[in-house]
Order: sequence, then C-alpha cells, then structure tokens
Amino acid sequence: MARDGFDPSASTAEFDFGRLAEVSGGDREFERELSREYTGQSWVLLAQIAAALERRDGGTLRRSAHTLKGSSRTIGAEGVAVLAALLERIADEPDLSPAPGMLERARRALTATEQALDRYFGSDEYRRAA
Repeated sequence: MARDGFDPSASTAEFDFGRLAEVSGGDREFERELSREYTGQSWVLLAQIAAALERRDGGTLRRSAHTLKGSSRTIGAEGVAVLAALLERIADEPDLSPAPGMLERARRALTATEQALDRYFGSDEYRRAA
C-alpha cells in the first residue's frame, strides 16, 4: 500500500459507489451531475498531463495530477486516484520515463470508471446531459 493510503496494484476499475452516494447525499440526479463533471474534467486533466510530459513540465504535471487525484478520491474513483497519485510523485523525479506508461494506465482507468458509472446509471446519458 502506498504511503498515502492507496494501493498502486488496485484494480483500475475500482470505484466506491458508497462514496458517490455519501458525497451526493443519496440524490441520484446530483450523482449524475457530479459524475458528468468529474469525467469531463478528468479527460481535460489527462490531456494537460500529456502536454506537460511533452514539455517536460514537472510543475504542471504535478498540479494536474494532484487535482485529478483529489477529484477522483472525492467521487470514489479509487483506481484513477491511485494512478494520479503515482503521476504526482513521478513529477518530482528527475527521470520522467515511467510517466507515459502511467498516463496510459490512467486513461484506461478513467475509461473503466466511465463504464462502471454507465452500468450504475443504466446508460451513458449522464455524460451527455447538459
């Protein structure tokens, strides 16, 4: 288990639906809204991480990964949070070579999270709602 309480070997699809219910107060419509905002923001953050890696910009990598870690933990996306925490740590290392592989794992984890949310809500409509 990592020092911040998350296990990097955890399943990338790991999602705590109890956490989502806790954060939303059990309001199903609010769960959909939170999930839509989370997934949209997370893809933006992953794009920022990719751009930071191309520029070898450790500061932006760290901040974007930190934001992704926090929002993932808040909503219950534990698999994504684990990988974001690892990316955040890598940002402080002189060798960023493990980061592209970690970024790809984070993308797959977010896709798995979307699929878990789709099953939970019964469709992907929550992601397309305005």
